[in-house]
Amino acid sequence: MLQVCGHVHGLALRLGDASTSSLIMFRSSSPPLLRRNCGCGRLARGTQAGVAAPIVALQSSQISEGMAEGLNSKAVRPLIKMCGITSPEDAAVAARAGATYIGMIVWPKSKRSVTVSLAQEIAAAARENGAEPVGVFVDEDAEQIERACNDAKLGIAQLHGDGARASLLQGLPESLKVIYVLHANKNGIIQTKFPESSEGSPLVDWVLVDSLQGGSGEQFDWRNFRAPSMQSRRGWLLAGGLTPSNVATALSLVTPNAVDVSSGIAGPDGIRKDPARIQAFVHAVQNSDLFNDVGSR
Repeated sequence: MLQVCGHVHGLALRLGDASTSSLIMFRSSSPPLLRRNCGCGRLARGTQAGVAAPIVALQSSQISEGMAEGLNSKAVRPLIKMCGITSPEDAAVAARAGATYIGMIVWPKSKRSVTVSLAQEIAAAARENGAEPVGVFVDEDAEQIERACNDAKLGIAQLHGDGARASLLQGLPESLKVIYVLHANKNGIIQTKFPESSEGSPLVDWVLVDSLQGGSGEQFDWRNFRAPSMQSRRGWLLAGGLTPSNVATALSLVTPNAVDVSSGIAGPDGIRKDPARIQAFVHAVQNSDLFNDVGSR
């Protein structure tokens, strides 16, 4: 194991084996080039593997996984996921504004649910504009999730409820990328158990931390929140009550790898998205003082 702790041009770094590796945020305007390989082949969930997959182990003492893009990177800006998208037009606007992921709720009981055929249109619009589509599921089983993703041409499934989460270990195909949702109460305490692989390899691509009622626009106490010990290939997303006016504060307190917004960019009807709020949210993330001031610290 190699461990380098300290500051190199303001860079605090610790590298280790698959179970302890972490990367602390750059604080220099000219950090060394460092890229983490998170794009390797997917390992079977819950099976013995000959080579350990790269793991992002997130704990309360750690901040975002480093994904530096070059020598002039100031800091790692979080990715943006915009969820509850109900039309190809909204998907296109969100993707062009800067969203990396476009989420649509396939679960039929949501006020923002879409049919599989409409999900396919939204997914196409997302890809055409440079974003990845995500299907959100709540109580569907592995077979239902696989069928819906195949029909709608979705490569990422967000497991947002107990039934959907159970599918992770009940036959969900290895080819499908997974966002696994944990729920926090209003005090910021995680209420959902995160499954651990007996072999130590990560079971999911992303972990998302949301309030108790997803899509409600309710936030939890970010100041009291402590990220649980959890393993994923890509890192974690913060959701729950984010808006253009508070996302910068959230980023300064919990430093996630990505942020997820739905109600915070909705228009007056609470369903369709407001283009002005979409732009304002992206602007707030990209211009957060946490990132703009890093080079001068």
